[in-house]
Amino acid sequence: MRKRFFLSALLVAVALMGVTGQQTLARLTDQDASTVSFSTDTLAPPTNLAAAPIGLTASLTWTPSVDGYAAGYEIWRSTTSGSGYALVGTATPGSASSASDAAGVGLFYYVLRSYFQNWRSVNSNETSVTISLGPVSTGPKACGTSAADPGGDGDGYETATASACADDSVMATDANTGTAARSTACANVANDRHRFRDFSLGLPGSVTLVSGIEVRADVGMNNNGGISRLCVELSGDGGLTWTAAKVLTLTSSAETTYLYGGAADTWGKVWAAGEFTNANFRVRLTDATNQPSKDYLLDYVSVNVTYTP
Repeated sequence: MRKRFFLSALLVAVALMGVTGQQTLARLTDQDASTVSFSTDTLAPPTNLAAAPIGLTASLTWTPSVDGYAAGYEIWRSTTSGSGYALVGTATPGSASSASDAAGVGLFYYVLRSYFQNWRSVNSNETSVTISLGPVSTGPKACGTSAADPGGDGDGYETATASACADDSVMATDANTGTAARSTACANVANDRHRFRDFSLGLPGSVTLVSGIEVRADVGMNNNGGISRLCVELSGDGGLTWTAAKVLTLTSSAETTYLYGGAADTWGKVWAAGEFTNANFRVRLTDATNQPSKDYLLDYVSVNVTYTP
């Protein structure tokens, strides 16, 4: 009926135009009405975002958005807490609860946003993670210079002294070590001592942890009589204070490599990077024997520091 009425009205309008030459408009009103219900929603972000370092990668975990229609999550990273985020990746589907980001080395802050088509949620909670290279070492570094330390007869390794700073089988020699009151006790002032410096260890100022120090000494003797020991101490303040001595008994008159400390041994001290500069770091050797006429023969002294950048 509605279509038929519309055509009749149109014919009447055309007829009137033909009679009068004027345009006549017919206005028709449709009384039909419909009701539509609309609802609104806010896309929820994921919750409980957390991060942990795995190698040079940040491992992220979270609780998925409560909105099941979320298509996935945008991963935003910054080096500043609360601002400066940059989009570094996405994770799908909406049920995803973990992802990883190869961020590199440093302190990083993360937030996530849920997304669906062109919709984005607000930021999730912020989490942070510190990623480091892990422990690295300087490698063995030979001493640069040395000098006798007070004690014994006062001249330490008096012959070919510089040879102790080169692994060249040329021996620095402490002849007839100490005085008559010498003994196997490291602290005995009658024993000869010698200090070594300028190892050029080159630790960066950003060091967060020194986890170990290893000292290598290549030592021989002119004879294997009595008991002969080599004591090693470290200083980080130019020789004002020293660590407790580490002691090894020399087992052969032939040149032998002895290792003191190690990658996980801090010598009973918490170290700072500045203590390893040439101005501050020292190694002191004490020749401790109960055998008269004992010559100590020293070919090489080096230091290897293990640290976290």
